[in-house]
Amino acid sequence: MGQHQPVRIVDLWDVRLRVGTVRFGVWITIAVCSVGSVYCFASWQYPNRALMLALLLAAMASSLAVGTLDAERIVRSRWREVFFLGWSLLDIAFIATIEALDGGARSPLAAVYFLPLVFAALSYPLPAVWAISLLDVGAALTVGAVVGDPDWTYLGFFAATLGCTACLCVWQARHHEAQRKDLARASRTDSLTDSLNRRGFEERLDAELGESLRGGRPLTLVLIDLDDFKRVNDTLGHAAGDELLCWVVTTVRAALRPFDAVGRLGGDEFAVLLPGAARADALEVAARVRDALTERICATMGVATFPEDGADREELHRRADAELYAAKHGSKLMPGPAARDLGWAATLAQTVDRRTTPPDDHSSEVARYATAIARRMEWDGEELSLLGLAGMLHDVGKITLPERILRGADALSPEEHDLHVRAGPVVGAELVSRVDGLGPAVEWIRHSHENWDGSGYPDGLSGESIPLGSRILHVADAFASMTGRRSYRSTVSADAALEELGRQAGSQFDPACVEALEAHLSGSAPTP
Repeated sequence: MGQHQPVRIVDLWDVRLRVGTVRFGVWITIAVCSVGSVYCFASWQYPNRALMLALLLAAMASSLAVGTLDAERIVRSRWREVFFLGWSLLDIAFIATIEALDGGARSPLAAVYFLPLVFAALSYPLPAVWAISLLDVGAALTVGAVVGDPDWTYLGFFAATLGCTACLCVWQARHHEAQRKDLARASRTDSLTDSLNRRGFEERLDAELGESLRGGRPLTLVLIDLDDFKRVNDTLGHAAGDELLCWVVTTVRAALRPFDAVGRLGGDEFAVLLPGAARADALEVAARVRDALTERICATMGVATFPEDGADREELHRRADAELYAAKHGSKLMPGPAARDLGWAATLAQTVDRRTTPPDDHSSEVARYATAIARRMEWDGEELSLLGLAGMLHDVGKITLPERILRGADALSPEEHDLHVRAGPVVGAELVSRVDGLGPAVEWIRHSHENWDGSGYPDGLSGESIPLGSRILHVADAFASMTGRRSYRSTVSADAALEELGRQAGSQFDPACVEALEAHLSGSAPTP
């Protein structure tokens, strides 16, 4: 896969700070030059006032010219520190010149030496603050000693005070830089696993995409989803689950190169970034990672490579997501437009999940329970794969729901229920029908809210006239909804959810599907 140079990740907070200091520096320079001009007029009887005034006006004009520049472009440039250092050096030279014209160390204009120190301490890197401090104090001492008739006691006290200020500024810059690095690391790092968090990983992905685009190199994104991780938390406790997540990151890192990146995107979902890796290379890495993880847990992966699978972060995520879901449910995506359509549908499903409060992975949970029920009912092969995809996409019709309804904040009137909720399966089926190759899944989604006794919607089907896939999805959706997180009700335990399903079996749900789910959760062997 070749060698790879580390990329520079832009710190947006740092960019905003440095852009702000440019504007601040412009206005402070204008203010100081204005006060200096007033001083010149007030002391016009003394020598060199016309020249001093001209220099002050020139400095003001130069500062206004700097204010017209694209500050953000300067800050993002590799030459930004040269720009800032040069600006401060010109300021020091200017202060030394007008101090000399005003008679030396006794000039009140010598007080302006303090400003470059404070300005540098605001955002300059530590080496630059050291350089500005030494040059600033050196210029004050040099002009004070050479120009006029120096008062050594006064000059010594002034230089000592300026030197103490310089030390304070160096100390501030040192601790500010350390604090900024700590905050940047904390804001980009997952506190549990010490891998990148979602923000940090996406920033790294954007930076690597930029490098790949400029250098014409491939880049591969690998998404990793741990199978049945929820059961680890449910049976062994969250402490055991946390320990397993940390072990996963350590194990994944051991299988990667030093410049590859690992991120935890949330819950049991991880991502790996492989700069310079083509798809064939990435598949080898993914297989190596999967084999290493099987020591303690199984994992499903989706792979997307720049540029063939997408040209930006969103396209790569959609493609990898779609491939992961297909792999999780036993299907293999076909290349080309169909895969892109499925990625679009998967994005819709995730959008619905993320609009709930709190955001969850309900669609993935429904797909998992639906395929588990179907296996108990002896489904396999392509039909089982389609059911898993239907579970993932069963709620895409909710994408049209208003926010307040989706979040369950208000009770609905019968008219609103008919207009919005009952139309959801029909809208979802219509959306999924646009994806080639998902024929049976369309009907399963359309009838996923039909009740066994005929009281459901949209068509009021009952009993065996409801497609079996729809009956399975109905049970899986109900169980996942009861055991999932919602802001408008408390979470129900798995046992309590199963008990409720049992009470509704024969009226709302197919009894056989409820029994299959119960058998799956109890871990009993399938009926031969």
